[in-house]
Amino acid sequence: MKRTLPELKPAQNNRPGYGVLTLQGWEVTVLEAGAGFEVCVQRNQDSRFLGEGGDWTATQTWHQVDVADEGGEFVNLTLGPNIVDPLVANPQMAYQVQVRLGQELGRGVMRIREGVLSSHAAGQTGEAVAHVSGKVATPPPVAPVQPIEAEPPVVIDLLETEPAKQSNTKLPLMFGLLALLLVLVGGYFGWTWYQNKTPPVQTAAPTPPAPVAPAPTPAPVVTPPPAPVAAPPAPAPAPSGCTAENLAATRDDLQFIQSCLKTNPTSDQVLAVIGAAKATKRCDVVQRLYVFKSNGGDIKVALAYAREYDPASFVAGCVMAADKDTALYWYEFILSKDPANQEAKDRIKALRG
Repeated sequence: MKRTLPELKPAQNNRPGYGVLTLQGWEVTVLEAGAGFEVCVQRNQDSRFLGEGGDWTATQTWHQVDVADEGGEFVNLTLGPNIVDPLVANPQMAYQVQVRLGQELGRGVMRIREGVLSSHAAGQTGEAVAHVSGKVATPPPVAPVQPIEAEPPVVIDLLETEPAKQSNTKLPLMFGLLALLLVLVGGYFGWTWYQNKTPPVQTAAPTPPAPVAPAPTPAPVVTPPPAPVAAPPAPAPAPSGCTAENLAATRDDLQFIQSCLKTNPTSDQVLAVIGAAKATKRCDVVQRLYVFKSNGGDIKVALAYAREYDPASFVAGCVMAADKDTALYWYEFILSKDPANQEAKDRIKALRG
């Protein structure tokens, strides 16, 4: 099996969803008829493999890829969205890549360079909206409404319509009215003379009203101030720091891990907390601290993590069984960060032997 240093770089045209996988240390020989490169990706978090639909499965899956370039001791392979999208979704994760070409097989820890984009970064371009303009039909003019002229009232001349013989019947009526008018005038003058002869009636002066006493002013109502309300006691602050004592005081594993990592703990502090978590069977804390610190380049923690899976140093606990491939994965990861690490070199040689 060849040892290679795979690196995932952006495609030459920076097309989202595509990348170039460079295999350093791979010299292409004569290709067999119908042979092509295939890659298998495994993530370290749970040792699951990248499947056809972008899901992570327990079954090893090989993906056919195309050769973009080759020369000397390197090969460039073109990867599409089916592989690139799941990888850049969590670029902080450590991925082990196996490559095969016919009977030749290589393996190494992948390094993802900056600039590799998911296909979702391409976005979507909206279609232009066509505005259709048309002439608006002008409604026919409305004929003005002619005002209705009112017919002039019919004036009936009574003098012309009544017969002349009726004028003689009005004379007795006129004499009666004149006599009544004379009686009313005489009565008016008689009443006026009578009023002047009657003495005026004396009218008593009005009595002034008695003074009203002002209403008494009510005394002001004094409201006592409300009694002070005691403030509730402040909740006890959550423990912080990356220590075994704070681990025992915090029951939420995720809360403790976040609090621990915010303090940027040293390798020895992390290993001490991992030991306490293993003793209390809090394996999620153990796994997450190992992965976070190892992926961050902490060689001391990464070596301890590799020994967890190494058959030569395996002890049953949070890691259920020894796994030579996982141990090799982490030893190779350590060499990619520290090429002079002698323990990683020795263990890789022993595990491959």
